[in-house]
Amino acid sequence: MDVPHDPEVDAVLTSLLGSLGESSSVFGAGRLGAEWSAKRLKTETHHAVIEVPPDETERVLNQVTQLVSAHTPATDDPVVTIRDVIGSGFASMNPAYVIVVLDRRESTLGIAAHAKEGLIKGPHQTANGAEGRH
Repeated sequence: MDVPHDPEVDAVLTSLLGSLGESSSVFGAGRLGAEWSAKRLKTETHHAVIEVPPDETERVLNQVTQLVSAHTPATDDPVVTIRDVIGSGFASMNPAYVIVVLDRRESTLGIAAHAKEGLIKGPHQTANGAEGRH
């Protein structure tokens, strides 16, 4: 599973890192510098696809939504996609954009975690952690 570059992911991560810079500086002056830096950092992506026993798909969907603090989608669609931002890296300070796709037909769970590289890393740990909790 190859994960293509997604400009939405970069925009969300840049904005969230800007917010972190704003909240950690006097009068929010750190927002511009944090966003400027974030735009120049590479977005690291890690992904995994896990086979799920067909009779476990709903339980796994519930666990994933709890993991990313999202609501459980009320849908019978064969493919369910959940997007959310969670903390990763040291002290969960680096936002990670997580995309989870549950395919009920194929009985697979795809997880992709995106985070800006830098001093606080963690997207591969985010995806691996989610994989280990299934």
